[in-house]
Order: sequence, then C-alpha cells, then structure tokens
Amino acid sequence: MRLEEQSAFVRDAVTAEYAEVVVFITELGGTTALMLLLAVLFWWSSRRRSALVISYAVAGLALMLALKTLFALPRPPADAMLVALEAERTGYGFPSGHAFAAAVVYGGLVSAYDRTRDRRALLAAGTLVVLVSLSRVVLGVHYLGDVIVGAGLGVGFVLAMDRLTGGDPTIGFAVALCLSVPAVVITGGAADSLLGLGGSIGGLLGSRRLPALPALRSRLEGVALFVVGGGFVAVVQAAESAVESVEPLLVVLYALLVAGILLAPAAIGRLEIDALESRQA
Repeated sequence: MRLEEQSAFVRDAVTAEYAEVVVFITELGGTTALMLLLAVLFWWSSRRRSALVISYAVAGLALMLALKTLFALPRPPADAMLVALEAERTGYGFPSGHAFAAAVVYGGLVSAYDRTRDRRALLAAGTLVVLVSLSRVVLGVHYLGDVIVGAGLGVGFVLAMDRLTGGDPTIGFAVALCLSVPAVVITGGAADSLLGLGGSIGGLLGSRRLPALPALRSRLEGVALFVVGGGFVAVVQAAESAVESVEPLLVVLYALLVAGILLAPAAIGRLEIDALESRQA
C-alpha cells in the first residue's frame, strides 16, 4: 500500500549533492512557508479569498494530525534518509502532511481566486504539489504511497471545504475549530494540534472584522504591512519556545498569531490615521 519498492527507486534517483535543493523544495510545503505566503497574500491581495485559504490550512492541519495519529504508521527507517534531519525522524509517516498541506494551500488558492479554468494556474499549483511530494520521498521521510494519499486527500479536502464554507472564511474557521478539538484529544495535546486549536479560535474572531478592514491603498502601506506583520509573526514565534510547556498559553499564542495576521491591516490603517491627525493638529 505504501509502495516501498517504488519509493526506493525515487530515492536512488537523487544523490546527496542535491540535498540542499531538495530540502528547500520540501519547505515549500512546510507550515512556516505556507503561512507566510498566505499572510503576505492576505495583506497585499484579496482579504476574503486569502483568509478563506488560511481557514482551509488551519482546518486541514487539525484533520491531518488526527489521521496520522489514528493510522499510527511509522516513517521509513533512518538509513533511508538522504541527509540527517532530526526534526523529521519523529512522528508518523502516513499520510504525508507536507503533500496534504501543499495540495490544500496551492490548490485552495487556485479555487479561492477562481482560477480553476486557468491552465497556467493549475499547472503551477500541480507542479508545486508534485515537487513537494517527491521531495519527501527523496529525503526518505515518507514512502511514495504516503505522499500520493496525502496529496489526494488535500484535493478532496479543498473540494469539501469549498462546499461547506460557500466562500465565507468565518465558516471555514468554524469548521477548523470543530476539527481541532478532537485532534487535540486524539494526539494527546501535541504542539501542532494546539496550533490548529488556537489558530481556529484566532481566525474565528479575526475573520468577523474582515468586511471592515480597509483595502490596500498604496505600495508603501503594503511594505508597512509586511514589516509590521512580519515582525509580529517573528515575535510570536520567538515567544513560542518560552511557553511551549504550558498548553493553554500555546493556544492563546497561536490564536494571537492568526488574529494578528488578519487584523494587521486595521492596525496599520489606524496608525496612518493617527499620523495624519497629528500633522493636522
């Protein structure tokens, strides 16, 4: 089922000298890169569409963690790894979370931005999903069957969320909350499941303000959003290590992370108004 022999063929096709390239590609399906991409798109592009995909990503994280724990299938043996990656030796191997996340985010963007009939958009998203999926096999942290199932589930998840949400991010985050609560129980309160729980709460609260958020008014404001918003995300990530042993605080921190991303445009708009009023005074 997991296609172990075919996986060995894929691993043998890439030598260790290309390890850095493969690691870079695999990070395109990682939580940090995907959330940064979605945050920037939210700040610079359509707020509703990007927030919708953020809700998909948070909901998908909870679902994937629950599935991994329920299946409880191990990763390939350590000697299959292309390079030593300590962070990739733990956890379960089926389905592939990176393949699933790549399909949910890149596929979700194509759907949310109404580009499903655009061949170039479909090709770009499909290529990214395939590259991320194969990178997991080449690195030796998943079998080929793991990534095929992960990517397939991701596509199905996007289709299901499209129907459930009707394009409303608030509904998306409500679904995420419904999925994250059992995920926390099933995984025994794993850190990533707390990210799903906190993220869904923060998203649910922040998404209610979406209609009132100001549209992007200039490139300078876009730069300010990136600097201030990116700095906020960096501060939250730095604080994570300080509170990682206290589960309630982690939930609060992750709620602040997602809510902060969604409400950053309002904060920047407020700063601009205050600055204008001070000049006129």
